[in-house]
Amino acid sequence: MLASLAFFGAMFLTNDVTILTLVPLFYQLSKHIKVNPIFPVIIIAMAANLGSIFTPFGNTHNLFLLTHFNLGIKQFFIMSTPITIVTFIAVFLVTRFFPKDPIELTELPAVELNIPSLSLTVVVTVVIFLGIFSVIPMWGSLIAALLLVIFINPHILESVDYSIVLIFMCFFIAVGNINREPAIVNNLHQFLQTRTSTYLTSIITSQFISNVPTTILVSKFSKYVHAIFLGTNIGGLGTVVGSLANLLAFKQYRFFFKKEPGKYLLYFTLINFTMLIIIGTIGYFLIDLGL
Repeated sequence: MLASLAFFGAMFLTNDVTILTLVPLFYQLSKHIKVNPIFPVIIIAMAANLGSIFTPFGNTHNLFLLTHFNLGIKQFFIMSTPITIVTFIAVFLVTRFFPKDPIELTELPAVELNIPSLSLTVVVTVVIFLGIFSVIPMWGSLIAALLLVIFINPHILESVDYSIVLIFMCFFIAVGNINREPAIVNNLHQFLQTRTSTYLTSIITSQFISNVPTTILVSKFSKYVHAIFLGTNIGGLGTVVGSLANLLAFKQYRFFFKKEPGKYLLYFTLINFTMLIIIGTIGYFLIDLGL
């Protein structure tokens, strides 16, 4: 069930928010069942990454591709639908390998909703979507989001994991440095002239600098948007730095469960690289079907 929630939730909440929501939820559930938390957290992260492929706002690099290449919504879904079907089947099959333990829950406490804050959040969410689809300037959406944080809970900025922010700042700095090296720029221009080279480069580079910086880097040198789309989204599988969502899941695992981080990384790598090889092979045959 959590895998399905992660897969479909990421389409609308983004992969990062889905993980930040479901891993704590699973932690609460794990108090009522006897289960090794490693595999469920890995599956949640993988399902969120793969489910986020489907929509433009499922993850950051989809949004970048939408605006950078001036894609229409119809064009985007032509790219995303086939691989989403493939990844859903893959997630479904992977979950068949794990036992279905019954969950015995005690009586749940009543939940009190803060209606004014909830209403304001919904309004700001609509404003953000308007910015995503270029109905209003993107800076307007950014200001609305910041004002929402300040109004509802300004102290939340104190709990941000700035180590992850710094890691990704380093990745983006590396991309900027690459773009300023004429020799590297010329080689990339010459190399990224086919769909296949663009696709494989996107997957491989994502393993080292994550898929969002990779999307920005490769998009400067290749016109094959479908190959970039597939390569960077599938490239979120593999290493723990392949996607920000992977790092968030690992951080959440360490924070809540506080045990065997090495074993988590081992199984994460084995499962993700297996899926990377399988889905990556299928993606190779899909790159000619898109733009």
